[in-house]
Amino acid sequence: MSLLVGEHTYELDLETGKALFGEGIEFPCQVLGTESDNTLTWLWAWADEQTEVPDDLIKASRELRDWGSKKEVQEFTLPAVDLDRADGHAIAMIAVELCRASAYYHDVYEGGAAFVLLFDKRIDAQPSLDRARLSRHFLDLIARYDLDHRQVLRSYIAAKHLPCVDRGTVVSFELGSGERMIAEFDDAGKLVSLDGERIDTVQ
Repeated sequence: MSLLVGEHTYELDLETGKALFGEGIEFPCQVLGTESDNTLTWLWAWADEQTEVPDDLIKASRELRDWGSKKEVQEFTLPAVDLDRADGHAIAMIAVELCRASAYYHDVYEGGAAFVLLFDKRIDAQPSLDRARLSRHFLDLIARYDLDHRQVLRSYIAAKHLPCVDRGTVVSFELGSGERMIAEFDDAGKLVSLDGERIDTVQ
């Protein structure tokens, strides 16, 4: 999305339900929740009684609460969650998939940060990351969170409609840049090597 908005200012317009990025770029959005640097907790938008966000802009957070209730995922049903249990980035990444959003935006302010889902075909149409950027972001993501590495990569490949050959523990694919990548996983779905380079730092 950075290629689309470039250097930008950000503003959330509660009346129109849009996130504004300057230069006339605006996207429909949904407010997920906020992180607090003081309490080190995540607070869902549906549970926030102090911020006056219209009901129309917290529909997604309520849908996620209902999903969490059905799937018995407590982090999505509790009003507030300790950040060492589930932070805004982890929650927002799941929310993008479940709500079929185009992306999420992390708005940092003094004392914390807000997370919003963005919906727009222009974001969907953005090209996939090149090899260097994808490697950096992917390795950083799986180092931070306890995830199924293979499923995370396959989800990105599917979202970007990239040509892919999946042989179980080996996934090879072609980026929009024309570069090819090969990822090897163990039987538990953990990354073993990326483009022939062994990954020893990922637990």
